[in-house]
Amino acid sequence: MIVKELRSCLEELLEKARKKLTYVDFLRLLATCSHPAEEDSVDFHNILILIRRLSDEVVKAHDTLHLMKREVMELVKNGYRPFLVDCFGLPEVYKVYAKITEEHGLLAVSVKPYINASAFTLNFGRVYGSSKMVDLARELGTSLYKSTDKSVHEELGKFMSLDSLLSLAKLKLESMAESLTEDVVRAKKAIIISDHGYDVYFESPDKYRLGHGHESRLAKIAPLIIVEC
Repeated sequence: MIVKELRSCLEELLEKARKKLTYVDFLRLLATCSHPAEEDSVDFHNILILIRRLSDEVVKAHDTLHLMKREVMELVKNGYRPFLVDCFGLPEVYKVYAKITEEHGLLAVSVKPYINASAFTLNFGRVYGSSKMVDLARELGTSLYKSTDKSVHEELGKFMSLDSLLSLAKLKLESMAESLTEDVVRAKKAIIISDHGYDVYFESPDKYRLGHGHESRLAKIAPLIIVEC
């Protein structure tokens, strides 16, 4: 089962952020949570604490992809339309959650944080029995949203200023999350499945990039988002 503390922490983070933060604000706090600006420490103290707590809970958690697969297959059998995303970070999860909650209410969406201990697609594919995400998408009868992983590995995977990272993520990642949300809402009864997320890496004095791997923390979250509008 999903670790209770992990899910509780994520749900609290998403709900507290929903009342205060834009997508860009959320990503900025994620990027700077280890060294926040003085104003952020004051204005978003509780949210920064939740991000750090969530990161600590992920480190303690075991791989739960086999449990995720079991739930996914059960949901598909019960008529939920699957949407598969290659790499779905917490800011994009937040975007989907905030948009659906705003338009359809709190009961329309729930987010479950399963754990991919390697934060790599290979581990996810091994559990699901498909070496490639595109093959799994075909088996599930859905299309694959793969632009996020491509962006994370290419443009957003290079060190740059925080402002540049935020602008590029808004263009590449937030727009994808908005489009996905529209598709999911149209389906009425749907699930979003992803293999892993990403972390924000910092290099002194002021350079940031996105990435994921064995050393990751938050990137190990493989989100399952359940929507019923």
